[in-house]
Amino acid sequence: MQIVVADVDALGAEMAVEVERLVQADTLSCALTGGPAGMIVLGALRSARPDWTRVSLYWAEERAVPPEHPGSSFGLAYRMLLAPLDRPGPRVFPMPAAQPDLERAAEDYDGLLEHELGGGPLDLAILGVGEDGHVAGLFPRHPALAATTRVVAVSDAPRPPVRRLTLSLTYLAGSARLWFVALGERKRSLVQAAVRRAGGDTPFERLVREAADVTIFTDQSVRR
Repeated sequence: MQIVVADVDALGAEMAVEVERLVQADTLSCALTGGPAGMIVLGALRSARPDWTRVSLYWAEERAVPPEHPGSSFGLAYRMLLAPLDRPGPRVFPMPAAQPDLERAAEDYDGLLEHELGGGPLDLAILGVGEDGHVAGLFPRHPALAATTRVVAVSDAPRPPVRRLTLSLTYLAGSARLWFVALGERKRSLVQAAVRRAGGDTPFERLVREAADVTIFTDQSVRR
């Protein structure tokens, strides 16, 4: 596990440089997040200058809203990253969370990942961290944590909107690299517990323990 501690601007610059390095070495399949962390990540990616045609973008979570809705993770990425690009862009695979049948939408996206990645893992998943330790659409003690598929339909999330699609804990844990963005004083105790491997059971702490290659980007000082 690696910890990168810096102010927000420096964290964004570090992520941009690392994405450029990864893309220079090989093609890159990357799952994005939404929300406040997504804004930081997307700002960093917008400043990066990789060959975007070597990148395929997926989503780790999407709310069951249309793309033009302010809460859409894909809509945020379109406004902040995709629309402003002044050169050929990445391949883009948004989650079909606006479909009425959320279970069918989860199956469809699961099949898309199977087809596009040949049954393999993501090269990179970039996730925010909630104050309760939730990541993507995976909340503490929620039944969705037990899913063994790649994609899970959540119809009863503990905070609105209650209907979402999310990549499963199992599939995220299998990613070649996991990056977490944990900003603000309220995240400090979570990051500290994860770094010390204190045995907590939040989705964040479980992924830190279970994934092979984890980097936490934070603006909070933590002790090993």
